[in-house]
Amino acid sequence: MKKKQIIIFIVMILLFIAALILIYFLTREEETESLTGTVLISGDNYLMLEANNEDYIINNIDNSYEIGDEVTITYKKGSIKNTDPKEISSIKDELIKESETTTENNKSQIENEELEENITSKEENADSNKDNIETNKNQTSSNTNSNANNNINSNNSNNSNTNNSKENNTTNESSNKTETSKNTGTTKSADEVVLTYVREIEEDTNNGITDSLKSGFITVVDFLFYDGTIAGHTFNELTTSAKLEVLKAALWIDDKVDSVFPGYKETISNGANKVYTSVKNLIVEAYLNITTSICENNSELCESAKEDFQSLKKSFGFTWDLIKDLASSGLDKLKDWYEIWSGK
Repeated sequence: MKKKQIIIFIVMILLFIAALILIYFLTREEETESLTGTVLISGDNYLMLEANNEDYIINNIDNSYEIGDEVTITYKKGSIKNTDPKEISSIKDELIKESETTTENNKSQIENEELEENITSKEENADSNKDNIETNKNQTSSNTNSNANNNINSNNSNNSNTNNSKENNTTNESSNKTETSKNTGTTKSADEVVLTYVREIEEDTNNGITDSLKSGFITVVDFLFYDGTIAGHTFNELTTSAKLEVLKAALWIDDKVDSVFPGYKETISNGANKVYTSVKNLIVEAYLNITTSICENNSELCESAKEDFQSLKKSFGFTWDLIKDLASSGLDKLKDWYEIWSGK
């Protein structure tokens, strides 16, 4: 009997302890930390803050902010994700200080509203004068229109003859274009020619044939950035998707030149008026700019370009610091570039 009572007593104690622990976790305040920084990007329900010389992506934002605003974020302690850049899920966000640009815009808006009120008042006073003027104009206009109609009828007959002549010329031009197209035959497009060239360099290098790698590198860089040509074609002649393919191939060629011929790019850059040592940065910037333009008009190609960039990021070791440095001359690009970087 005593043994049974002891067991019951122990169980009651354990239940009591469990209840105390449960009450503690339910009633205790969650430990939080805060971070104050300057807004670099204001996106859809997220921000990028620059704080303590680091960049942070802040998710679950409740309010809207402008670039340059100073904002404090409250978040759960120990919840920072060690990504590139680091990520935080916000519990609370608060504006500390508006950017100078936002303040100036607000002042300008108030001044414009006051100016519009003054202009509206003056326009209302002028309306009564305009009504009298319009009455006189209408009487004069009725007389003028009768004379003008006679002249228009005469001009219409002359225009009819002119239009017939233009239609005949258009028909002749169309037939000439058709004949030219037929005579052209099966000439390869600029896309096909250029892509074939860069892919041959890749295939040869993969097969251990590096004779064309040096010259191919120079040709491709000149083609991309120094108005060079490949088989008579320029970079601007390519379709958008082909441009991205060439840029991807150029990154591969640039990387191979560094590994197969160390110091080669420095050698050909000495004394030249062209830069070959920082080609990777130029290629990445071009890829980001073209992808940004694509994403404004073509959602399908946009997604494909973003996915390809994720592969390039892993293959060539791109960092967020590189992207931010490339955008340092124009932070307006940073939001679009981050969304390409992150695949958002």
